[in-house]
Amino acid sequence: MIHHLVSWRLRDDVDRAESIVRTRELLVGLVGIVDSIRTIEVIENVAFPEVNHDFAVLATFDDVAGLEAFANNPIHRAAVVEIHTFVTERGGIDWESPAT
Repeated sequence: MIHHLVSWRLRDDVDRAESIVRTRELLVGLVGIVDSIRTIEVIENVAFPEVNHDFAVLATFDDVAGLEAFANNPIHRAAVVEIHTFVTERGGIDWESPAT
């Protein structure tokens, strides 16, 4: 199982709630479009906003090939372009664990 975590800090001049809702629409909306997605959720930071990113996506895939299919999907690529219009920083990590 591959876990994919990406987090972002929002620009100061955007509406936080609207940006998170829009990201959730864009990314969770890929379920059923990108067959390799096993789970995906957009999560909002609730503590230490001065040091933590504002929100993140956590997704799982069977293998790296599934993650690559997600990353290279044209609809996902378009979502990334839109998300980049309201964020300033990005962090990410991908890791592998035994399938559950």
